[in-house]
Amino acid sequence: MNAMFLLWMNSAEATTMVPLSVEQMVDLSSTVVRGTVTNVWTEPDMNTKSVWTYAQVEVDKVFKGQTQTQVLVLEQPGGSWGTAETIVEGVARFSVGEEGYFFVENLDSGRAVTAGMFQGKYNVIFDPYSRQELAVRFPVHPKRDFDHRFIPLPPEKQRMSVDMFESQIEAYVLDGWDGQPIPGVSLEKLEAINTPTTK
Repeated sequence: MNAMFLLWMNSAEATTMVPLSVEQMVDLSSTVVRGTVTNVWTEPDMNTKSVWTYAQVEVDKVFKGQTQTQVLVLEQPGGSWGTAETIVEGVARFSVGEEGYFFVENLDSGRAVTAGMFQGKYNVIFDPYSRQELAVRFPVHPKRDFDHRFIPLPPEKQRMSVDMFESQIEAYVLDGWDGQPIPGVSLEKLEAINTPTTK
């Protein structure tokens, strides 16, 4: 198999991954939604000679961005296409049928990626003990298969109900960007993302 390795931190398509809080991801994202992945596919990028993975998300609820958004297509570097394979650590992984929260950053290239790589996707899973839905972030090694049906229940102290998570997101969106920098992101970009457009 022809293996191609893409160095995400050195790519012109992306920014260096740093730990991000939920508030920072809201600030970095032009769109934040809850939705369901309805399709996943890969395509080669002839300009970079790498493979990208695409996930179509049917939107159920918009927290930030265009309120009429019904479908999003998210892009992540990495994946297999024919005999070509691009391996990128730290990216979000997708499987059809998964429900989750997606923090979407628009790159200068026009690509729509999850903010902070894997950090910008939280799955919705069911807690059989509390009988509540939880918002869970679950990173997966690029060489391992991902199936949202087998995401483990996090330790009890790390469990967050979707109600609490959504309240947190809504509060951060309402408060707006506080002017604080995010490492690797220009203040001009943050200001542009968080300045409402008028028509």
